[in-house]
Amino acid sequence: MIVLAGLLGLLSGLSRILGRVCDPTFQVLRNIPVTAWVPLSLVFFGIGNSPAIFLIGLGAFFPAVVNTVHGVRQLDVTLYKAARMMGANERELLVRVILPGALPSVMTGLRLSMGIAWVLVVVAEILAVRSGLGYLLNDAYQFYRNDVVIAAMLSIGVLGFLSDRLVVLVRDQLLSWNRMETFGGEN
Repeated sequence: MIVLAGLLGLLSGLSRILGRVCDPTFQVLRNIPVTAWVPLSLVFFGIGNSPAIFLIGLGAFFPAVVNTVHGVRQLDVTLYKAARMMGANERELLVRVILPGALPSVMTGLRLSMGIAWVLVVVAEILAVRSGLGYLLNDAYQFYRNDVVIAAMLSIGVLGFLSDRLVVLVRDQLLSWNRMETFGGEN
């Protein structure tokens, strides 16, 4: 879903016409709570992992697509024009100007998507799956096992933190060229 979000965000950011068509659709669907999709996901996918995967992917999709569109649209037009004047073709513009320039926003969207995905893992496991930390959390709640509830909550928090650190590590590697030009960089 993240790859699809990145591709649609890139295309919507590059094409004003596609952006005008897709943006209203994204904004309407983005504002529907993911939990509202639970009944339809159960009808279409049944009980099990499929509706959970659908819900997690749906929730993670929108932050990634919105941030990718923003990343493409906020590019400095001077860089684009300079690359054009230096003879860059469409592929070179995409690979050497547009993607690197949009990458900070894309990575922010990925971090947001990862956080939302962890929330939705728990929701999906409570509602549509009979295993996992969300199921354990709900089961412990029903049997007044507060120790298990707290342990499950801490486990979810630690796993979410570790996955965020992984995304940050990848981001820092991909954006090492940008470190000296930002407030967060090294002096």
